[in-house]
Amino acid sequence: MAPHSNDTHDTKDAGRPTGPFDLSNTPIHLGSVVNADNPAVPLPGFGFDGPAFERYMAEHCSDGAPGRLVMIETTPTDWPSWECHTEGDEIVIVLEGAAEFIQEIGGGERRTAVGPGSTIINPAGVWHTADVTQSLKAIYITPCPGTTHRTR
Repeated sequence: MAPHSNDTHDTKDAGRPTGPFDLSNTPIHLGSVVNADNPAVPLPGFGFDGPAFERYMAEHCSDGAPGRLVMIETTPTDWPSWECHTEGDEIVIVLEGAAEFIQEIGGGERRTAVGPGSTIINPAGVWHTADVTQSLKAIYITPCPGTTHRTR
């Protein structure tokens, strides 16, 4: 993935960035609606790599309050692996481009074409990947804890 630059933020809420900011550069941890100690928190300087995701989970997804990671990501090519989110459904909202999402359901593959304005839900526990036909830019709302990957 391409490196992302930091955004400039207002910090009117107890030192926490409140925006405006670009989800492409600064994802948000969307905390649990039932746990006021786990609020929505922008994550400036997020690295968009394996160590950044591990750090995110350690800092925001412990003690039974996983929440979701909300971000915009641009993917120019097919996903190199399958993934599965065991702790909840993932929502993908396509902003630009086109792809075919592939979900393993009931022993077979369900293929769904998406384009701008399309939304797809990758259900909890369902392996999924994507074949990108035109550079895909989407908002991802993802439960990160318990996410596993396997090669295609």
